[in-house]
Amino acid sequence: MKMIFIVATLFFTSLCSLYGYANEKNYETIETNLSQIGYFSLGMNSFAGKVSEGEVAVIDILKSKGATDIFLRIANNPKATPESKLYAACGLKQLGKLNNNDVKSIFEKEWDDDVSILKADILRKEKFKYLYFGILNHGCM
Repeated sequence: MKMIFIVATLFFTSLCSLYGYANEKNYETIETNLSQIGYFSLGMNSFAGKVSEGEVAVIDILKSKGATDIFLRIANNPKATPESKLYAACGLKQLGKLNNNDVKSIFEKEWDDDVSILKADILRKEKFKYLYFGILNHGCM
């Protein structure tokens, strides 16, 4: 009986470890995809009212234990798009990790960049800094 309990415990522990490993691999994929997002959009878009891939990625990352680290990696990634860095700012704001001091240290390179934003069915350009201050003052979600 004791042997069955030990075997069952080891089996359950190994399954939990595999699940955690697979889950972290999934977050790496989400992080990579979010880093390459080409437009910034919050809320419902298009005629059907669909949530953007970027917003879905932020929501998924927020479920991770390492969410802060993931968002900081995206924010500091020189190859990440300005749009993805706005999503990272949203995630950091949601976690309470974003403040006025982060502007120059993290987002200085993107500060005057134009960012593609999608609202409803309209795709247009706005300055990174204006969108960033909107996130800082009002959040995203």
